[in-house]
Amino acid sequence: MTKSEHTSLITRFSRIFRLAVWLVKTIRRVNRFKTLNETERNKELISIAHNLLDILHIKVNSEQSLPNTASMPWLTVANHISWLDIFVLMSYIPGGFIAKQSVKSWPVIGRLATNGGSVYINRQSRQDINPVIKAIVLALHEGKNVLFFPEAYTSEGMTTLPFKAALFQAAIDAETPVMAVAMRYYNSNGQRTSKVAFAGKTSLFRSLWNIVSMPEIIVKVDFSALLNIAENKTNDRFSLKTQAEDFIQNKVLMDSPATATAPSTSDSI
Repeated sequence: MTKSEHTSLITRFSRIFRLAVWLVKTIRRVNRFKTLNETERNKELISIAHNLLDILHIKVNSEQSLPNTASMPWLTVANHISWLDIFVLMSYIPGGFIAKQSVKSWPVIGRLATNGGSVYINRQSRQDINPVIKAIVLALHEGKNVLFFPEAYTSEGMTTLPFKAALFQAAIDAETPVMAVAMRYYNSNGQRTSKVAFAGKTSLFRSLWNIVSMPEIIVKVDFSALLNIAENKTNDRFSLKTQAEDFIQNKVLMDSPATATAPSTSDSI
């Protein structure tokens, strides 16, 4: 039997109320981050992510186990669809994100990102690239995971946008493994959905309303084998980018209803 594609208004407002409570509690937890060591902070990040996913009835499924975490820290890269991506990834791999500057001003998420060790980048300035690469290398050398979205922008999730190669240089400079993660979103009937996408002219509040209106969201997560390790080490950021991009694109297109050819992956940065 096909499930309803929408929740009742009571359910939607109940989720928003619970989310407001989560926001207040999360602010308090994030404000204590400076007093925690790396292990304690990582546990807090994972817990915060799981709490949010539970409130919004989001189930995260992986067909394979996360590779051995003993090889952390990692430079983790993933396709980008929604602000939910941050919490899906954080439930597995706690760390700081490379984010656009506007995220810093977002309620709670901005503070969570900042206190979690995120680095902000000006997408309009290539002069920002080298300082950001150095900041990533420093974080990796300090044993911190760093996560970023090489598409730079969100898509509707049925295909991927061309990846940017520049920040992959940090993994080469730091001699750190790269973990590629592919995410796909489904509705309660098991169909791929773009309703969660925070793309185009969709506002944050419109995106939130779309999400609380869905009875259940299922996220399928696929992990690549570790890249840039002894067996496949490279000094070419374009090669490393292509390895990650090929893995993610193949997974995203696996059961996508999209009929258009995926965008070109050419990159000059």
